[in-house]
Amino acid sequence: MPSPRLRTVLAALLASCAVAAFAAPRMPLVTMLDGDATLLRDGTRYALAEGVRLQAGDLLSTGPQTRLLRVEFPGGPGLAFGPDSRAMLTPNLGDDSLHAGVYLLSGWVKLATPAGVAGALRSPVADSDTTGGTLILAVQGDAAQAFAEVGPSHVQPRAPDAPAQALKSGELLALPAGGARPVVAKGASPAFVHAMPRAFMDSLPSRAAAFPVDVAPRRLGDMSYADAQPWIDAEAPLRHLFAERWRRLAADPQFRSGLVAGLKAHPEWTPILYPSGRVPQATAAH
Repeated sequence: MPSPRLRTVLAALLASCAVAAFAAPRMPLVTMLDGDATLLRDGTRYALAEGVRLQAGDLLSTGPQTRLLRVEFPGGPGLAFGPDSRAMLTPNLGDDSLHAGVYLLSGWVKLATPAGVAGALRSPVADSDTTGGTLILAVQGDAAQAFAEVGPSHVQPRAPDAPAQALKSGELLALPAGGARPVVAKGASPAFVHAMPRAFMDSLPSRAAAFPVDVAPRRLGDMSYADAQPWIDAEAPLRHLFAERWRRLAADPQFRSGLVAGLKAHPEWTPILYPSGRVPQATAAH
């Protein structure tokens, strides 16, 4: 079951996206990009670039050859993404339980927080927080690894009845696929270090001051079903979120075709695709 924090974050996203323009000074900025990265926003696909200001609910994706995408919250955490990573920007809601950060659907992210500042990483496998520390999270399918590079971190696995884990500096938590028992080890394993993006080895200074004027992302075109599918088929709270956010796209023939073909993976779309409640027999059988 989703954690209470995650449910609250996702519920807040719908409201926060509507007022994101009013929260722009608190929203993060893309400050480093080495490779390709895209942004999904309001049914449109954009190319990211250094200097682009992000909004709560933005979906970020890096390419397989991307070395680094870095995002900085003003006066707050910095987030670095590795190749083949998908993440949703979560808002800073200004309370003690929900901090600036991201929901990592898959791939790699490194969270670095200044002294006294909290940041959070959410994912389908575990939720994690650190204050004044540096935490690396890798998610592939239903497996994950969390490494407390600097300072203490807290990790709450999503497996039923799994206890929270408190990590000290230099400890690695492995969350195996299938909900197997978590394993904590001192030091990053050779396999983890080998797989980790090379750019994560460096301590990166803030570059937010280098962009006094926001840069507009370049429009690439309408979002396709293939762009949206990993999020549409994610865990239940996300499926509900995107069914509401993207319901108008069900009118697009290409998008609708994808939704119908994979309807069993995202049943939340059934009342949107078939308001009468009559699902064609051929569709229901798939």
